[in-house]
Amino acid sequence: MSPMAALFDTLAASEALEAAGMNRRLARACAAQMQAAASTGEAVTRPELEAALAALKGELVDRIAESERRLASDVRALLWRLFGGIVGLAGLVVAALKLLP
Repeated sequence: MSPMAALFDTLAASEALEAAGMNRRLARACAAQMQAAASTGEAVTRPELEAALAALKGELVDRIAESERRLASDVRALLWRLFGGIVGLAGLVVAALKLLP
């Protein structure tokens, strides 16, 4: 049994789940699964966690930047369409005014 598994109190976990409204059998099964999950992993050091978070932050910043680039491109395209529509409408108005007596 790993040190992590020894620190996980399944009785306290199942009692907390029961207090939250879960039935006893399901609460005990969930607590057992949480203990199993806690005992299978290795301990993570703070520097490893910080490195993983920094990598996620970098990926998030990259995705946000890409979304902003796509949004700016979409806005430019919509503005050109709007401008084209206004020019076309102005042309129709001028043509209609010339045709009216």
